[in-house]
Amino acid sequence: MKLVDKLVRISKNPLSPKNRFLAKGLPTFVFFFLFPTLFFVIPNFVLDSWLNLPELFSTMTRIFFGGTIIFIGIFFLLWTLKAQKEIGKGTPMPLMATQKLVVQAPYSFTRNPLAFGIINFYFGISIAIGSLSSLVIILVFSTLILLYIKNIEEKELAQRYGADYVAYKKITPFLIPRRSSK
Repeated sequence: MKLVDKLVRISKNPLSPKNRFLAKGLPTFVFFFLFPTLFFVIPNFVLDSWLNLPELFSTMTRIFFGGTIIFIGIFFLLWTLKAQKEIGKGTPMPLMATQKLVVQAPYSFTRNPLAFGIINFYFGISIAIGSLSSLVIILVFSTLILLYIKNIEEKELAQRYGADYVAYKKITPFLIPRRSSK
């Protein structure tokens, strides 16, 4: 069975309380504890000194630009999660996938506001801490996430939502937000 078919099947099944806990708790752990350790702690305290890499920019520049990008990321993350829960009746996780196609804001600006938010959040932290190796790791992570979305998630959404998703995909940009056409 192809991964896309399996994700579609999983998204339609009701969850047990244990799986519901996992669907909510695991992403929180991964995106806010595991990934930050791999993306910021190890690069900043180990790789940068081991590779003798310079610190990026001045402290004030890092804090201003990094903080601005972090804010944009958090804004999109929270806005997306709210839309998925309230409009889509689900979450970003396949175990608790949305039950309705969400095309309202923030999804009217970009098809992937959650990816846009998390990538900005992580890039902002890398800039704020001034770690060159962290920036490289975030660039690799971002590329992998976007490849997954393009090659797996979009096919799954097309299977689940059919012509509605295909039409939405034609008028909404993949990642970089633009003014809504609605």
